[in-house]
Amino acid sequence: MSKLAGKKLILLGERDGIPSPAMESVFANSGAEVVFAATECFV
Repeated sequence: MSKLAGKKLILLGERDGIPSPAMESVFANSGAEVVFAATECFV
């Protein structure tokens, strides 16, 4: 069982860094629920 099991995640990705779809795939099997994911440009 993961420490993230049953948790809700908010993922903020960065356009030139790690985008949110990449983070979502990392957390896919963690047991956590991604409730919001967005990729933004922080300039």
